[in-house]
Amino acid sequence: MHTLQKVLLTLLLLHGTLMAELLSIENISKHLQNNLQTHLKGKNKNIVQHIYAQNSYLPLWIGGNNSTKMSQLIEALKDPLFNYKNKSFDQKSIGRLLYKLDNGGFTPNQKALVYARLDLMLTNSYVRLVRFIVQGDVDWNLVQKKLKALKQSDDITSHWEMSLKAFPDPNSVAQAAIQGNIREYLSTLIPMEKRYRKLVKLLKSYRIMQKFPQVPYSNTPLKVGDSAKRIELIKKRLQISGDYPKSAPINKKFDKTLERAVLSFQKRYLLKINGQIDKTMTWYLNQPVKNNIQAIITNLDKTKLYPKHFEDEYVEVNIPDFNLRYYKNGQKVMKMGLVVGRIDRPTPIFSDKIEYMVLNPTWTIPDNLIKRDLIHVLRENPNYLRENNIHVFSGNKEISITQSMLNPYEKSSKRVPYRFVQFPGDKNALGRVKFMFPNKYAVYLHDTDNKSLFPRRYKIYSSGCMRVERPFDLMRVLLTHAKGSYSSDKIEEILATNQPTTIRLSRSIPVHIIYFTVYEEDGLAYFKHDIYLYDKIIEESVQGHKKRTFTIPKKRMIKVKKKKIKPLSN
Repeated sequence: MHTLQKVLLTLLLLHGTLMAELLSIENISKHLQNNLQTHLKGKNKNIVQHIYAQNSYLPLWIGGNNSTKMSQLIEALKDPLFNYKNKSFDQKSIGRLLYKLDNGGFTPNQKALVYARLDLMLTNSYVRLVRFIVQGDVDWNLVQKKLKALKQSDDITSHWEMSLKAFPDPNSVAQAAIQGNIREYLSTLIPMEKRYRKLVKLLKSYRIMQKFPQVPYSNTPLKVGDSAKRIELIKKRLQISGDYPKSAPINKKFDKTLERAVLSFQKRYLLKINGQIDKTMTWYLNQPVKNNIQAIITNLDKTKLYPKHFEDEYVEVNIPDFNLRYYKNGQKVMKMGLVVGRIDRPTPIFSDKIEYMVLNPTWTIPDNLIKRDLIHVLRENPNYLRENNIHVFSGNKEISITQSMLNPYEKSSKRVPYRFVQFPGDKNALGRVKFMFPNKYAVYLHDTDNKSLFPRRYKIYSSGCMRVERPFDLMRVLLTHAKGSYSSDKIEEILATNQPTTIRLSRSIPVHIIYFTVYEEDGLAYFKHDIYLYDKIIEESVQGHKKRTFTIPKKRMIKVKKKKIKPLSN
């Protein structure tokens, strides 16, 4: 007999016993009250006690009237939608008690105590499940400590503003348990619900995937028209992950069907999209499925930092994906590429609101970039300021700067007492438009004078700001919220003046800078590289698997081309 059927049968038998012996309810209630004082410890104790107090210390799950509610809870405890890490939540102990009750494992004198113990165990597991759905099991304070420690160990200043959630209102938790709408209530707690549900579905599919066959490495890339024994293994591998059709033949021929599968895989893993199988792609093909599973789980963990959903209209910037998406009424209306912060100068992770745009912007070079970049650049090229239309000010007075005036500040904690301002123009690092959400990190979205970086695989070349691939497309969407009317001709007139012009929005548009390396979009599962190693830090900060410190590996997977990169950039 199925375990759940046994549970329901036990409950029906129990219902008859309890109804016939009212004293048993009283005894169970007494045992419950005693056990609440003696058997509960930790942060859930007060919440469990509150739930029973709301129910007059009567059993919540025991008895025929509670059978549906109890079966809902038992199903929820093992449902990946709520418990994607397969955490125990005392499920084995609950199952053992139910089995023994079903098979006469206790004397009549013992049953009231056992019923009380079972009911209390179920309530405690319910509270633990609620806590996991809302808060998860990542020590986010430890994550923050590790991020801050990167400054000392590797001179990396990392910022991730995290909104840690409190446990839900105990009254709502209690009422769901008392009234019996368990699954409905638990579903209301799911964070970033649309993204979360897609990740859970993805996790289920990867957990049941076959083991990936290992593809031999070769110095000779494979392309359409080729024939080789290893193509059979490649087809099997891509068939398992869903890139190669299930109905397509497994043979040695590199045909058009395989090429489409290869292009799909390359797109999903941010590889060079050429339809050929080289050593790099072979390495990705040979990564075990457990890596995908861990990546999905870590990204599910990150959803705990966010609300159930974002606003009706917002901009989403996903750093490891190098893409900006604009959402309106739950629909994606725009997507474009981004250049983001370098590995040693990561773009901060936080949320804000776009308040205005600036056409023909100036760029005031931040103090840290003057010290880290500009002083060195001027030492190499004394004409750099003139060549790039950069003016220097002391107060409001424009001055001429010398190297000797700057040298004392290169390694100093004191601020450089001069302002370096790049005037508007074709060489301006911000391009022709910037999108402002004033913040303490002095980062924003903007155009760029260097469009050559967008086709590159890893777009990590800025000093923290985010360069937008199609800034005027973004501007046109935001202009629908502008104070005043701005036609295309009006915009062209403003640009032609070469003078900074601010366009304020009548409605601030939220912008969420996030860090998700796994997501599902348009029916495909994407796995992006953990460029800043934040996933690894989170993975090593999980309850039961904590490492107190984090060390950046000497060799990192990313290779970044440095040629033709401007020596100073925002």
